Amino acid sequence: MSRNSLLPPHIDPSIFQVGNVLLGIGGLGYTICYALIARQSIRDKTYTMPLFSLAFNFAWEIVFAAYVSEEAEDRVIFGLWMLIDLALVYTTVKYGATEWKHAPVIGRNIGKIFFVMLAWCCVGLYAISAWWLDPKHPVNPKVGKVYRGTEGVDVHELGFWTSLVVQVVLSVMSLAQILVRGSGRGSSYSIWATRFIGSLAGLNLNYGYCWWVWPEAHGYYANPLAVLMLVTWLVADLCYLVVFRRVRKTEKVETDKRK
Repeated sequence: MSRNSLLPPHIDPSIFQVGNVLLGIGGLGYTICYALIARQSIRDKTYTMPLFSLAFNFAWEIVFAAYVSEEAEDRVIFGLWMLIDLALVYTTVKYGATEWKHAPVIGRNIGKIFFVMLAWCCVGLYAISAWWLDPKHPVNPKVGKVYRGTEGVDVHELGFWTSLVVQVVLSVMSLAQILVRGSGRGSSYSIWATRFIGSLAGLNLNYGYCWWVWPEAHGYYANPLAVLMLVTWLVADLCYLVVFRRVRKTEKVETDKRK
């Protein structure tokens, strides 16, 4: 939550501290997760994060670092994630063709395809953010919310909806990817755990706590669409763990040392 929020008298200021702790856990979890993904991708000579999910995540970090974020520390965190993401992009471009032998045209052009996806996601997220944060006509304005000196503009809700869509895409596509591959190459239990804990703390628990303490300004958390999406990514990630455990028992190491 933005530190510039004007809390009503009945809201305990500790909402800022609790939110910072939960966001900190989420940020730390994803920082470790990205580093582990880069290492595992190089070890297994593959790419881990699904192609569109990587483009979507990278674009979200770019737009929030360059345009949306108010605090310098937030921009630093997004910048750190982008630096680590470059390693994920590298493994995707370098090893991507090996995962697309059934579609060689995609394999040969996977780098170009990725950057087209990245550009599209950046433009889309920027358009949504500019529309949402328009100081003259903000989307769903709320009493007590302040963004860059303008009262009513709720950047916190923008962060919720955009990160929730990114999360659902990542979780569902990751599950689909491991089912198609029939192998856990590029992944590990530690990657799953850090991603799951990071998402749970930074998204579900952080926004859930804000809704519990200050429901007037965070009613969107209980919106049926939000609940559906929050449950969707949780179920998809738990299903991923089940599938990962099963494929780890059956996978073999091929002659090129890829699982």
